[in-house]
Amino acid sequence: MAAKLAPAIEKLDRRSPEGRGFAISFWDGSVLPATGDDESEHPTLHLTNPDGLARIIRAPGELGFSRAWVSGDLEVKGDLERALTETESWRHAGLKPGDLIDTAKAIRATGVLRRGAPPAPQSEARLRGRLHSDKRDRAAIAHHYDVSNAFYRRMLGPTMVYSCAYFESDADSLDSAQTRKLDLICRKLDLQPGERMLDIGCGWGSLLIHAAGHYGVRAVGVTISEAQAQLARERISQAGLSDLCEVRVEDYRAVADGPYDKIASIGMFEHVGRRNLWLYLERITELLSPEGLFLNHGIVRTQPVRTNPRSFSRRFVFPDGELQTQGFVIDTIEQVGLELIDDESLRPHYAKTLRCWAANHDANRTAAIEEIGVERERVWRLHNVGAALAFDRGAISVHQALTRKLAGERRLPVRLRTGPRTVAARSA
Repeated sequence: MAAKLAPAIEKLDRRSPEGRGFAISFWDGSVLPATGDDESEHPTLHLTNPDGLARIIRAPGELGFSRAWVSGDLEVKGDLERALTETESWRHAGLKPGDLIDTAKAIRATGVLRRGAPPAPQSEARLRGRLHSDKRDRAAIAHHYDVSNAFYRRMLGPTMVYSCAYFESDADSLDSAQTRKLDLICRKLDLQPGERMLDIGCGWGSLLIHAAGHYGVRAVGVTISEAQAQLARERISQAGLSDLCEVRVEDYRAVADGPYDKIASIGMFEHVGRRNLWLYLERITELLSPEGLFLNHGIVRTQPVRTNPRSFSRRFVFPDGELQTQGFVIDTIEQVGLELIDDESLRPHYAKTLRCWAANHDANRTAAIEEIGVERERVWRLHNVGAALAFDRGAISVHQALTRKLAGERRLPVRLRTGPRTVAARSA
């Protein structure tokens, strides 16, 4: 196999500015060594059977590699993060028109295309219906979140916060950094005892618990994940906060019991979609009291690149997820009648958060396989590492935007509130 594919691989090697810093091995024992000097230290991409090669050839780019990895037809020998780093520039090098004939001959010589197309992995999303309709959004959320609460607890840690943490130093633990992030949100929102707070996409209830327990607000959380809502209610009860917190299985478009003094949306608007961003922000504006504050925390693109429908993330992790630039988000914020008060990028914090999740996942890989299956375990192993590298490269970022209504009469402080918590933490 190595000899048959060498003419095509070597052309990509020459097109890549950095060559190929990884080896490629095949099920027949043949190997294409890395083009670097020290071959022993390079990671190896190992195709375990002909289906892996067939997937890559039939779906060139990210989708083919993703399907091969998830199905176990592609393995990585060596450090996964380094392997992804080394393959990034190589796989985007691209062939020139004059290379296509030689490449086609090399592919035909392997004989893999005569085998027929391998079936798509079971864990690949297969959604139907109108994009971002209520029914399809529920299916997309269920694909991602209704997997296993126990799995997420092991990966995320005791805080069960599924968004970017806020680290003070490299020595900071994930749990302390997540608690700091929750408190940062509460302080930016200037929460006061007795205020009504809405958490859109409340997850497993961590922000509700922190805001009610430390700031004395009356908090409502909405999610369209049944599994998340069930565990969130259990955690709220265990914290002794059932009198202050309510969790509903409800789409943000159906919330109709405003006004709320404060609204937060943490790691949710990525699921909204570009065409629904106006509707999302307009709905929040309608639910917000005249003097209220709204904080939007979410992942964005750093450049206006269209979402690739054949990406690993779109097919296996966040089906129908769409990322916008923060500039587009802020422009829409202003168009619906909100004023931007503060905008903060937490990009390096998310890269570190993902590496913490990856370490937790790797430490519990056997348990993860038992709970979510072999394919999904591989999805998460790849996602955590790949997303961390995307934040490192600056391909994506994460922003917290604090806003208020333009017509609001609230007198803003000279600086965002960073003082002590308003009320003592309530013990369970």
